[in-house]
Amino acid sequence: MLSGLLLTFFLSAHALAADKALSQQQLETLSALLSATGIPHKKDFDSIVEATQRWRRKPDQERWEVADLKLSDEQNKKVMGYLETIGLINELKADKKHFDYALVLGGTAPRMKGRFQHLVKLWNEGVRFNQIIFLSGQRPTLDDIDQTEMLVADVIGSDASEDKKRKARPVTEKEAAEMVYMSTEMPEAMKNIKVDFFSTDRFWLVDRWQRGNTRDSIKNWAASHPKPGSALIVSNQPHLLYQQEVIRQELPKGFTTEATAQQSNTDGQLIMYLDALALWLHNLQTRVAQETN
Repeated sequence: MLSGLLLTFFLSAHALAADKALSQQQLETLSALLSATGIPHKKDFDSIVEATQRWRRKPDQERWEVADLKLSDEQNKKVMGYLETIGLINELKADKKHFDYALVLGGTAPRMKGRFQHLVKLWNEGVRFNQIIFLSGQRPTLDDIDQTEMLVADVIGSDASEDKKRKARPVTEKEAAEMVYMSTEMPEAMKNIKVDFFSTDRFWLVDRWQRGNTRDSIKNWAASHPKPGSALIVSNQPHLLYQQEVIRQELPKGFTTEATAQQSNTDGQLIMYLDALALWLHNLQTRVAQETN
């Protein structure tokens, strides 16, 4: 009898925590999104999270390797509207004007470029930070995805010899991050801000080398024992919600965070948005489970 009462208590506590994780409006919007894509579900937190996980990438896939959904124009318009309501489309700015750290999250070179340019834009609008941290990794660069030729030209000039271009080509995401920084115009005062490039190693996973993800990157930085303070998370839509959730889970006590992101390019593949949505909900569910244990 006691074990049954404990189980009932646990399930009730979990349900209460899950209800607080998302607002009723968010749950209704997510339910409407799932209905628009024809996915069966119940209108509760756990069911909605489970239903969205079909949009997650496989562990060995990058975003650009995933086939897009085949939806009608009407379905696509509805889904994008729901994604905008949830907060995965529009630009987001922080409320504060000064931070101890600006955390620029890694990715492909064009994505990191866009994120860093957004940070420069915020500086020009009066936002300040004491230190810039690029959280990148050892993912091998791909010439087409990372647009390495353009990145090299931005750093050493398009008229450089082929030998110089070959030697300047970034081999890893971390090297690309450094070249993004070198090639981006910024105010002189911003150039004086200390900048660090943290690189997370790849690791062997069953039968392949697996790159680090956002959680691995923030753990890697936290392991360097940075002084607790305020951190501005710099990303772009639609990735901000899940990245912010992961970073908040992994930063040590004493840190506070706000997040900022460029508006998304709605011409991109819909599956990219849905993957980001599924990742956010998965990590949110993870926090709910931890809080009820």
